[in-house]
Amino acid sequence: MKTLYLTDLDGTLLNDSGVISEKSVKILNELLAEDVCFTVSTARTYATVIPMFKDVHLKFPLVLMNGVCIYDPVKRKTLSCCSVSLSVIQKVLSVFREFNVMPMVYFEKNSKLRVEYISLYNKAQSDYVNSRINFYNKNFVQVENFSLSETSLPVYAVYLDKKERVEPIFEKLKGIREISCNFYPDNYTGNYFLELFCAGISKLSGAMKVKETLGCDKIVAFGDNLNDIPLLKAADEGYAVSNACDEVKRHASGVIGKNSEDAVALFLQKRFSDGFINQ
Repeated sequence: MKTLYLTDLDGTLLNDSGVISEKSVKILNELLAEDVCFTVSTARTYATVIPMFKDVHLKFPLVLMNGVCIYDPVKRKTLSCCSVSLSVIQKVLSVFREFNVMPMVYFEKNSKLRVEYISLYNKAQSDYVNSRINFYNKNFVQVENFSLSETSLPVYAVYLDKKERVEPIFEKLKGIREISCNFYPDNYTGNYFLELFCAGISKLSGAMKVKETLGCDKIVAFGDNLNDIPLLKAADEGYAVSNACDEVKRHASGVIGKNSEDAVALFLQKRFSDGFINQ
C-alpha cells in the first residue's frame, strides 16, 4: 500500500511565526529521502510556498490555492489550474460592488502569477500585499479595471477584512452556484479570508488528483482551519493539530500536538520509525 501525506501550512506545519522549524525541515528531508509521499495542501500560491520550502527537498506535486492549482516543485511548473469563466467573475464582482469593495484577483499563465487589485481597503490587506511583495517578490499590480477577457481569465479571488464586513459578502456570494467560497479566520491577524474559485474545487479535489497521479492507495491529511474540513473528513485518516478550532477537531479522525511543537513532522517520523508509513 502506498500512502499520500498532505499537510496544511499556516497553523499546521508552520510554527506561530509562519515558518518551518529547523527540526521539521530535518525530519521532512529524511522522510522525502526515503520516498515518503509527503506534500502540502494550502491556500497559498507557489510564489510563497517555493521560497518557504527552500530548505526542504519537495518532489511530489503540491495542492495550492485550495486545490485550484497543482504544481510540480521540481520542474517549477503548473500541472493544472482551473480558471473562472468571464460571465461568472462578472457576477462575483457585481456582488462586491454592492458592498463598495473589490477583491484581489489572481491570474495564472505559463506558471507565472499576476495579482491585480483596485484598492486596499484596510491595514490587513496592505500588510498582506506588502509582506508578499517584500518577502516573496510576488507580482501585485494596482489597476483601474481588472484585465478580464476570454484570453485573460482569473483563477482565484480573495478579500480580507473583519468578520462583520466579510460575512455579508460571503452570504450573498453563496448564491452563485458556479463558484466555491471559503470563509475562515486568518491565523495571524484575527481578520477573515473570503476566497473564491471554480465550483467543485477544494483541497480534497486537489488531493484526489495528486493521489491518482502518484498511484497512491490512501490519503492521510493534517489541518487546523475551516477550509481543511472537506479534506480531513474524506481522507482515510484526517488529523487536526491541537491548536485547531473545535469544528475542525470534530471532523478529524484524531488530534495530534501543536503546530508550534513540530506535531506533523513528529507524527510522520514516528509512523516511519514504527514501520507504518505506507499502511
